[in-house]
Amino acid sequence: MSSTTPGKNDPLPVKSRQEALDWARQLMAHVTQSAGIRINDEPEEIGFNPCVGKNGESAPDDRYTLLYFVHSDVAGIARHNEVVRSTRDLLAGEGLTITEFREATAEKPFAALGARHPASRYYATVDSTSDKRMALSVTTPCLMPPSASPNPG
Repeated sequence: MSSTTPGKNDPLPVKSRQEALDWARQLMAHVTQSAGIRINDEPEEIGFNPCVGKNGESAPDDRYTLLYFVHSDVAGIARHNEVVRSTRDLLAGEGLTITEFREATAEKPFAALGARHPASRYYATVDSTSDKRMALSVTTPCLMPPSASPNPG
């Protein structure tokens, strides 16, 4: 019988770095299109990092995580709130668990949204970084490159 939630000893998903990056780009394009905003032309922030366990352990098999960041010029608190609401509805409708949701107010002018996919365990965020700008990101769980083979056990 298989579990609906991944276990710590389950095999890691296999995905090349390029496949992971392409997927992250597609996800952010989907989110921005749904929210009615555009990704800025500035360079993407792409971070591939080795997987590190909670006790600082690592494996010699090239497993990695991806942190992918883009920015969008979005003017005004009201529009930021529309973006986080739209994104919340989209991601919740696609099965993600909303882990953080905050609309901007005059006292707290930064909107924020965080969502985790329960099966794939990726994490997506949309945050105000100023009253004119938002950052969108996705972080993958540990992924195994196709050339590496997981350690048994």
